[in-house]
Amino acid sequence: MDETQFLIEVKKLRFSYDSFQLDIDSLSFPAGKITAIIGPNGAGKTTLLKCLAGLLPIEKKTIFYDSQDIARLKEPARARIIGYVPQEHSLAFNYSVLEFVVMGRAAHLSLFSLPSSRDFESAHQALEFVGLSSFASRPLSELSSGERRLVLIARSLAQETPVLLLDEPTTFLDIRHGLEILGLVRRLAGQKGKTIVLTLHDINQAAQFADNLVMIKQGKVVASGDPFRVLTEELLEDVYGVKVSLLDLSGRRFIVIHS
Repeated sequence: MDETQFLIEVKKLRFSYDSFQLDIDSLSFPAGKITAIIGPNGAGKTTLLKCLAGLLPIEKKTIFYDSQDIARLKEPARARIIGYVPQEHSLAFNYSVLEFVVMGRAAHLSLFSLPSSRDFESAHQALEFVGLSSFASRPLSELSSGERRLVLIARSLAQETPVLLLDEPTTFLDIRHGLEILGLVRRLAGQKGKTIVLTLHDINQAAQFADNLVMIKQGKVVASGDPFRVLTEELLEDVYGVKVSLLDLSGRRFIVIHS
């Protein structure tokens, strides 16, 4: 399925709770590319992602998907543009994998209507793309954490949105499964042209898989752009408070943290 590519722009975004404030004057996320949001714990990565998803209350004229003001869009319209994948999903009922993925089609259904054969076809295609076709009838409770993460991505694929937002997609996964998830994300951008924004703790993963980086500290953007420009020893030491060295190998940048 070909998708329209969406440029995401942030203008004078302010969001606060307790003693924390997210304060971003200007920021853009390139269309059809992978942007990783990085920064230390408590920097506001997930808060920014939830603002982009429309899950937190924001002022009008602060976040735009092309020319569309997300704060003015009703939930069904947002759901046709934005797919959001949380770190984990708690379920009140133990659905089968296929039933859960078909729920991603809700934005395309009219009120009180049931999923059609077209909706089930989209769900099966999404499961095939993430490599879980054989899991369709399995209960979600029987899946590993990595498999559940793939099912969450499949549900967003079935949603058929041009934008995909993922919150820490590799958290609690071992190295192999984490790399599989990020490889899948790369395919989604490359083969389906999706605009993807994800939060990551692992700076080396961000450097390897992202086309664009946004580094934040205490709710403010300190740098954004090409990973080779953003990832400098001085900036990393300032943001993370640790001594680092950078290695450039085969066109990739690796961060070594000194003990």
